[in-house]
Amino acid sequence: MLLFLSLYAAPAWSDSLVLLSESSAIYRDVGRAIAQAFQGPLEQLEADELSPTRDLEDDISVAVGARACELQLEHPLPPRSLICAFIPRATFASLVERYGETELVRQQRLTAIYLDQPLGRQLHLAKLLVPEARSIGAMFGPLSISERELFVATAEAEGLSPVTLTLRENDNPIEQLQPVVRKSDVFLALPDRALFNRATAKWLLYITLQQQIAVIGFSRTYVEAGALAAVYTTPQQLGRQAGELLRALQRGEALTAPEFPRYFSVSTNPVVARSLALQLPDETTLEQQLGEDMP
Repeated sequence: MLLFLSLYAAPAWSDSLVLLSESSAIYRDVGRAIAQAFQGPLEQLEADELSPTRDLEDDISVAVGARACELQLEHPLPPRSLICAFIPRATFASLVERYGETELVRQQRLTAIYLDQPLGRQLHLAKLLVPEARSIGAMFGPLSISERELFVATAEAEGLSPVTLTLRENDNPIEQLQPVVRKSDVFLALPDRALFNRATAKWLLYITLQQQIAVIGFSRTYVEAGALAAVYTTPQQLGRQAGELLRALQRGEALTAPEFPRYFSVSTNPVVARSLALQLPDETTLEQQLGEDMP
């Protein structure tokens, strides 16, 4: 009888769906990390496998990537709650604006875990590594321009004078980088596909090295290419956070506001540090110091 009552009183879980934007290894890594953190029954599909006639209304879904997020926003029978994960902040904001009349948006039944790092975390890393810096440069383009005002305010809060360059779609970033770099003690490279193709990234690293200016990048690859350091979130770390949030929603907790990555890693480049005559703390220490900023 007691067993029967306990089973009867247990909350009924909704179906849980993880929808991957594509089948590449990086998306599968996120999906595996979600399943590991969630530790419950979970269906996983790729975007092409989602039928437009499927009823998702009893589901709590995690959309991994922008395509999966958009597919569920425009779905005729959308999920009860939606977590859009592994998505840039600007892309999520654009989707919310585009689908503002949908039930999910109007009834505030969706949230996000952004792919990009909070600017405060990135600028604090810059100050930890280049404590004598008085100014910080950044370049903004079509996908990152919405971050410019926040960058200026965050830089000033860190005691840094912001030096910014805003480019239009047809501008040549390579021609306009040098004056900004010359005015900067450290340069923050922001993820913007419209700006940072491979050639531009290499040219930025070449100019800054020539001027003896440290670059804070946005990925481990950028550090390996010549940036001083980067703070970033791995697919496994982001998947863990998404799985934990999914589990919380299944327990009946309220949907949270969109959030930045809770888990992150720091990579540094000792060769670049030596060329800039900088003392590098170890990566674990930097991660702990940045973690102290979190609420």
